[in-house]
This record gives sequence, C-alpha cells and structure tokens, in this order.
Amino acid sequence: MPSSPSGAEVSSQAVPGRRPLWAARPAGTRLVDRAWGRAGLRCLTLAVLLVAWQVAGTAGGVGLPSPARTATALAELLADPAFHRALWATNQALVLGFGLAVAVALPLGLLMGRLDLVNRTVRPYLSLLIAVPVIAFIPVIQATLGLTLSARVAVVFLFSVAYVAVNCAVGVRSTDPALVEMARSFGAGRLATIREVVLPAAVPGLMAGVRVGLGQALIGMVVAELALVGAGVGSLIAEFQGRFQVASVMAVTLVVVAEGVLLLSLAAWCERRLSRWKGGTA
Repeated sequence: MPSSPSGAEVSSQAVPGRRPLWAARPAGTRLVDRAWGRAGLRCLTLAVLLVAWQVAGTAGGVGLPSPARTATALAELLADPAFHRALWATNQALVLGFGLAVAVALPLGLLMGRLDLVNRTVRPYLSLLIAVPVIAFIPVIQATLGLTLSARVAVVFLFSVAYVAVNCAVGVRSTDPALVEMARSFGAGRLATIREVVLPAAVPGLMAGVRVGLGQALIGMVVAELALVGAGVGSLIAEFQGRFQVASVMAVTLVVVAEGVLLLSLAAWCERRLSRWKGGTA
C-alpha cells in the first residue's frame, strides 16, 4: 500500500484556489506598495513640517506667520487681479529667458560635443558663467537695459544658458563611437547620424541640463524681480515688505515654490518620455 504523505509533505502542497504564503507577490502589487509607501512618507514629512511651522509661527505681528495666517493671505492674494497681472509679468521673463537659453544652448552644446575647436573656444566662457555669481552682472544689465522686460529676460538667460549647454555637450560626447561608425557604414549622412544616433544617446545629459537650467532660471526670475523692481512679483514683494505684511510675502513665496515644483515635475515627465524614445531608437 502507498504510504500516506507526512505532515511536512502535506503542508508543502498548494491548496487549490489559494496562493501559498511563500509565493512571490506580483510585480505590479510590489510597485503599488512602494508607491503608497513613498506617498505616505511624503505626507508624513509634510505633516511634520506643518506642525513645526505652526509651533514656530505667530498669530499676529511681524514674526513668522502661522500656516493659518499664510493661507488667509494666500486666499486674498489669489482673489486679487493685481496679483495675477504681476504673476503674468514675472512668467513672461521666465518663459522668454529660459526659452532663449534653450534655443541657444542646445545647438551650442551639440557643436561643443562634436567639434573640439568650438568646445575649446566656448567652454571657458560657460565655465565662467557657472563659477561666477550671475547676480554680479545685474548692475551692468540694469545700466544697459534699465528696468525693462528685456533686462529681466537677460538675467534669466544668463542664469540658465551655461548649465544647459555644458550638460548637452557632455551628453553628446558620451555617445558610443561604435554606434556612429556603424551608422556611417550603412550610408547615413552627418545630419542623419546626429538625428538617429547622437541625439537619442544625448537625452540623459540634455534633459539633466534642462532640469538644472530650469531650476537656475527660476532662481534668476526671483533675483531679477527683487533686484530690478519694475513690475511683476518683485514689486509686490517690495510693497508687502514696506507695509510689514509678512504673511503676504510668505504667500507669494509659496506661489513661486509651487510653480517651481510644477515646472520641474513637467521637466521630469518630458525626460521620461524622451527616455522611451531613446530606448526605442537604440
């Protein structure tokens, strides 16, 4: 007669309709768990920061405003049409300055990555812009362009162009030479090689430069608004400071921070999309 299975053998057998406890969890479930874990950690960190802010804040006066005071000032600010006009004026400088920086830096970085002569000629000036605080050039810009939109655009441009160009050049130089030679052996011309091989390979460096440059452009936008007080958010901050309305200053700061987080998240999304393009063309 066949011997009956032992207790260990019975426990090791899978029960129909039930997943064994030792079985691996699906990959999708693990990703969801990790996403929920990250979201929970961020919410916990935000809660701790809000509690610390509430403890350190004051309900009145000129000290650090509490979250309730700041929220009230923010609601009043968002309902004021003058704030929206100032925010639009500020973002004009950001969009024009950073757009001009990207339009100049991308072809310049491509030339620096492909031609040593251009790299040796231009790289020292870009390194100077990175090493020297750009805020030192603001008096020259103000004396040349005055308190105009062009002056604010110039400040944003100088803050961001070097980071985009240098990172783009690094990405272009990181292209595998074997891929370039293979494309040329199949008859691809110079432009086709750049479009199909060099640019997809340069996506990580290029997008890193765009993200860093965007962060620097946001800093340049705020610096230009504070140093060249002619219009925009800078004029509101100066007005609120003169009236000792600290809660309103904090509310404006939160709006600028929220805009920066949104723009950097958008840049990260674009980077993921372009990374898929790189993977598809590799």
